[in-house]
Amino acid sequence: ISAFAQQSRKIDSIIKANRLTIYKNPDETIRIGDSIYEASKSSGDKIRGLILISNAYSSKRDYQQALKYCLRADSISKKLDEPNLKANLLNSIAVIYQQLKVYDKAMEYLDENDRYLDNNPVKDSIYLRATNNVVRGLVYKEDLSCELAIPFFNKAIEQYKKLNTTNEQPNISITLYNRAYCFLALERYEEAKESFELSIVYAENTNAKSLKAFSLKGLSEVYTHEKEYEKAIGVLEEARQLAEDVGDLILNRGIYLAFADNYLAVNNWEKYKEYRKLFLENQYIIKESERRSISDSIDELTANYEQKTANLTNRYYICTGIIILLILLAVFVILRYHKKAKKSLNNLKLRFEEVKKARKGMGIL
Repeated sequence: ISAFAQQSRKIDSIIKANRLTIYKNPDETIRIGDSIYEASKSSGDKIRGLILISNAYSSKRDYQQALKYCLRADSISKKLDEPNLKANLLNSIAVIYQQLKVYDKAMEYLDENDRYLDNNPVKDSIYLRATNNVVRGLVYKEDLSCELAIPFFNKAIEQYKKLNTTNEQPNISITLYNRAYCFLALERYEEAKESFELSIVYAENTNAKSLKAFSLKGLSEVYTHEKEYEKAIGVLEEARQLAEDVGDLILNRGIYLAFADNYLAVNNWEKYKEYRKLFLENQYIIKESERRSISDSIDELTANYEQKTANLTNRYYICTGIIILLILLAVFVILRYHKKAKKSLNNLKLRFEEVKKARKGMGIL
């Protein structure tokens, strides 16, 4: 038991350290998560390894693989009673459904996670509540309105800051980046620029190349809206160099599209055609990946529906069987009672006739 406890503490330390590696080198994080899964003796540590792998695939925008590993972890978790692990897993599943744009399912898991945090002692509750607020903000941003999303982003930033550790720096960068896009959509350009610049600072604090590249791309969009096209192209060049080491298809697509728009604005047709072609190639690859991921998600939802239907059908047949047995038992009891009552009545009649004959024999009317 002591050896298992020491191993779990060591694995927790490795996972915390690799929360940063996810954004710098997701492939290395996947390798580490896989080694944790293979080497672990306990189901809990295996789940932690699978969550780490899933998060790394999410950072690469490979939602098909992210969903696969998260669902594998979910199937193992049903046999465990570890509040912290369960809450983290609910959080991870909500994030993936948000990334897949299955918003109702994402909100369902967020609500379940909030209830779980309210009713169970969870060590990472502040971190998880902050992340839940980010995901809610993203759902509102993408599905409803930025006006509704911004308060959730602000709340999440304050919660992450309370933890005051290096591990939260990338999350703050991501939240600032998404808040900045909301400001941009609302044409609040100065606030957008300030939020993107802060996002860059937090990304630099942990050398998170992909996050810095995303924020630089966002900052270039502010310059584009302000018609400072050359400034936007300069920022995009820095973002492109960072993105080369990351291999994020979504990031590359956004950079290529931004390049194309800005080169078109300055009438550089050759560069426009070059980046437009790169954008379309990335767009095709991403759509294929998303199609496969959504297909997997639908298969999982269908399997859940079929399982629930089978469970309800079994319950129906069990309940029906019990009711039929109770009815048969009641009929048996009633018939038995009727038989006894009839027999008692016949005995009374015989007794009455005997008494009546005896009274006649004695001359009594």
